[in-house]
Amino acid sequence: MCKSLKIINLCFADDLLVFCKGTLPAVRSVKRVLDEFAIASGLSINSGKSQIFFGGVSLMDRILISQEINLAVGSFPLRYLGIPLRPTKWNHTDCETFIQKFRLKIQTWASRHLSFAGRIQLINSVLLGLRNYWMSIFILPQSVVKEVEKLSRGFLWGVSGQRSKLHLPSWQKVCLPKAYGGVGFREGSLWNRSVLTKYIWALAFKPDLLWVKWINSIYLKGKSFWNYDLKGDCSWYWRKLCHLKKHFNFAAISAAGMKGKFLASKLYNSLLIQQKDEYFRIVWSRFILPKHRFMLWQVIHSQLLTRDNLNRLHIPLVSLKCPVCDGFLETHGHLFFDCHLSARLAQLLFIWLGFAAWPLDYKGWLVWLSRVRIGTKANIVSMVFAATIYSIWTNRNRCYFERFSSSVWKMVQYIKFITKHRIYLATNRYRTAKDQMYIQYLLCN
Repeated sequence: MCKSLKIINLCFADDLLVFCKGTLPAVRSVKRVLDEFAIASGLSINSGKSQIFFGGVSLMDRILISQEINLAVGSFPLRYLGIPLRPTKWNHTDCETFIQKFRLKIQTWASRHLSFAGRIQLINSVLLGLRNYWMSIFILPQSVVKEVEKLSRGFLWGVSGQRSKLHLPSWQKVCLPKAYGGVGFREGSLWNRSVLTKYIWALAFKPDLLWVKWINSIYLKGKSFWNYDLKGDCSWYWRKLCHLKKHFNFAAISAAGMKGKFLASKLYNSLLIQQKDEYFRIVWSRFILPKHRFMLWQVIHSQLLTRDNLNRLHIPLVSLKCPVCDGFLETHGHLFFDCHLSARLAQLLFIWLGFAAWPLDYKGWLVWLSRVRIGTKANIVSMVFAATIYSIWTNRNRCYFERFSSSVWKMVQYIKFITKHRIYLATNRYRTAKDQMYIQYLLCN
């Protein structure tokens, strides 16, 4: 299959794969060339790190060849850069190492001491980074994709027995991009297909790649990929790539290419049928403390486990009243706006800010939030409100679990402390003289 392109070896960084026929004369020819190279350069084969692999060779010939070249006989799957490679289709057993790595990563992290923002960061950068590396090479079995999502979900929300702890946001919601109301994860199956579509894009727009030339020589033979009829004698990997035609069209794949580079995220986002989230720029503002962002995201979408939400889930409760004031039904609107502690907290913060920063009702606040424009004052108000939300919710949990409430004065001091430190860390490059005066006023009070 390599004869037409005259491929006799492949080089990967400092690794070399040499191909020859499975006969004793052919192997002797290869050995002679390597010996001559060793005499000329002083570099010889490291027999401890090198192996020989056979395909379609009789047992007697295997023994003679391995004795001639003096290398250990390797077996499939062959591991390269942590990935098991085999000539036949993958199964769940081949991915067991990957799943074990996933579990080991989670076990080494003390999740109970991490905020939700910290868990999101670890999932995005480490867990899903590991998953994306494998997905960029193979289409993973559905059982493996579901197991990865189960472990990620359990790490994010915590685990109770064999299931993740009670939470309102669905995994589909969490896996949406931030601009669509999620936290920026990506759904496994769709992302796996989107990433591998880069090979289809390469077949159309990168004709000078060696593997593209090989595919054209062996399978396509001058035909377009979209007009190719799948044959029964092709490899399982090529068959998987051909099946991607069922999920994508040429226009969508072409649109995902930009300046000679394929953007899998662009293709993935184009397949999502969702509305833009009008709050995402404020929620995920870099000025807001990361753990406050996640809490603000939950409040905006009414996803906290307040007692009205728990009641909708038919969870038996002793009382549905607010654990802070014990006077009214606990809802998002009451807890963060109508409760006497929240109202008093907002009053003191408005005095500090110098103006009534946000409406004091839940629906009005959502409308106001959707109209907030980027600017120094808007950034400061969003920081203050996110810190306020976080303080009220943590105090609510303290009232529920510890039967103790913090004073309003202490909560105000915490919010001021957080805001001032975030202001200190922010750049001064784009601040006007008026903004500088306002910031100085806040820092001095």
